[in-house]
Amino acid sequence: MTIAENIPDSSALLCDVSAFTKPVIISLVGAGGKTSTLFWLAGLFCRTGARVLITTTTHMFLPASPCPVVLCREPAQLPASRFRSPLLACFSGWDAAQHKVCGFSVQTIENLIAQQDLDVILIEADGARGFALKAPALHEPCIPQSSSCVIGVTGGNLLGKPVGPDTVHRWPEFAAITGLNAGNRLDLPALRRLVQHPMGLFKGTPSGCRRIWFINRFSHNENHDELLMPMLEAGEVDVIWQGAVQEQPPVTRRLVIAAPD
Repeated sequence: MTIAENIPDSSALLCDVSAFTKPVIISLVGAGGKTSTLFWLAGLFCRTGARVLITTTTHMFLPASPCPVVLCREPAQLPASRFRSPLLACFSGWDAAQHKVCGFSVQTIENLIAQQDLDVILIEADGARGFALKAPALHEPCIPQSSSCVIGVTGGNLLGKPVGPDTVHRWPEFAAITGLNAGNRLDLPALRRLVQHPMGLFKGTPSGCRRIWFINRFSHNENHDELLMPMLEAGEVDVIWQGAVQEQPPVTRRLVIAAPD
């Protein structure tokens, strides 16, 4: 049975991301709010008393104060005391041209996971250059195989609007997957094709990993459920979140298959 829940509480959202395993390793992919979602999740976990590490396998904007930042070459070799703070961001360097921090290779993050006692690692594993939608190129995304959950973000604010190379990152790949031509209006069936396609939103997701589709900046209406619920029943995703991550509450609707009694 599929559950549709409005304004879910934090315990349900933590359950969705397998928060009761250790370590919790969440990779974020897609476009249209990944970084904001990462920082919201960091706050959610910190309020539970978990120690949270933020990092990336690409580039991302520097976290705002009061999040401490460490730049290093091999995070696995840092002393264990570095990872005891409630919140820490760790990167390999600073890219002055892009005004972003640089991340680590997937293998470097896997080494860190193996060497350190960590509670939660939040990884921005995809780049989108500020676009609200994207399809991955051949070399993207860069998801650690140890990930327990992958959150695919899409910008719902483009639904109903014409899309093309000016609004979608990696437009040729996106057009090939969704079947849209430049100037066509984006609809939910096209987004579903992006989500379910092996070269689409969840490309490279490890086997057995939880898949959450977060439609950000998206206003729900009952007609949407008719298309979204079958995706859960078909196992294309495990959970669907809808909302606006920079508003309160960030997730206003949650769709999930109910666990058997």
